[in-house]
Amino acid sequence: MIAKQKNLRVFHISIEDKEKFVEYFKKNKLLLKEFFLLIDGKLDRDIENLLNESDVCFKDISCCKIRFLGAKKVDYEEVEKKDSSEQVNRDPIKEQKNKISIFERPIRSGEEINEELPVVVFGRVNSGAKLFSSQSVSIYGIIDGLVICEGEFLLLYGIGKRGNLIFNGEIIERELLKENVLQKISMISNKVVIKEV
Repeated sequence: MIAKQKNLRVFHISIEDKEKFVEYFKKNKLLLKEFFLLIDGKLDRDIENLLNESDVCFKDISCCKIRFLGAKKVDYEEVEKKDSSEQVNRDPIKEQKNKISIFERPIRSGEEINEELPVVVFGRVNSGAKLFSSQSVSIYGIIDGLVICEGEFLLLYGIGKRGNLIFNGEIIERELLKENVLQKISMISNKVVIKEV
């Protein structure tokens, strides 16, 4: 037997309205394929077929007695376990000063960054790159990859057509963001607030 701890990124989705879920899923399918979906509520054969045809990994947890403590939202929650053996080798350019991770370069396609510290990127996040931080993130370039920030704020310069962004469990729609403008995303009274800096 071989048992290894793995990184696990999960979305918990409670389906109350089938049409709303299908619309939400189709709009965010590429992003949701990166996660293991725990689904409860009104899960029927049509939804199961949609998920299977989309090659999404999911589990119906309607009968489970799992309690999600500290969930940020009622409908879903992201749970992340870290495994240092799964992390990408660190780049020698990356520095750690005063408890902050600084990347003075773009995040390359295929690269995955997992940090427990605040992150600053002086470059873009390329398509196929993934950046996860449990703290605040500042990106001084366009986001074309996947960025997940669980911190107090996220500072960004814009998001490309291939970019995806999750802030504190909320998928941020790219239509809400401007290009080539420095913006700050924060959470106030459980609502996402986006302001130009």
